[in-house]
Amino acid sequence: MTCNIRPTTQRGALLLEGLIGILLFSIGILAVVALQGSATKAVTQAKFRSDASFMADQLIGQVWANRTNAAAYTYCGGGAVPAVLTKWIADVNARLPNSTTYPPCIQVTPTNFASGPVAYAANQVNVTLFWQTADEFSSVPKPPAHSLSFGTLIPFCSPPATPQC
Repeated sequence: MTCNIRPTTQRGALLLEGLIGILLFSIGILAVVALQGSATKAVTQAKFRSDASFMADQLIGQVWANRTNAAAYTYCGGGAVPAVLTKWIADVNARLPNSTTYPPCIQVTPTNFASGPVAYAANQVNVTLFWQTADEFSSVPKPPAHSLSFGTLIPFCSPPATPQC
């Protein structure tokens, strides 16, 4: 038995296969572009978290070096910026987007520890930084700002010196 296929019934099959191939290729390209956009956003957020971590660590180092005046670093965005924080806050505003809208919060709380072999006094220092990217800031509804919090204990060093100093 012979199968005769008339040329008139096969018209456009190659064109249809070509169009389907182009469609699949286009979907793949769009997926790669979307993946690139997601990766760029993730890298940007990681950079801001890294910058916030560096800035908080830098401030805690400053408080540690100037622990006799630790209370002067207390600031939670209201009122005038303490003189010891003006340069640091300018650096934060330069590195983190919209940090002027969401100012950092630095809390210094004196704490006494009576447990353990030696009783000592220390300052509990908590640093919280906030930021929000431009696209998040302009979106409706606006998502909450990103934040990073660090905390540490800095022992007092007043005569007589405690073993923790």
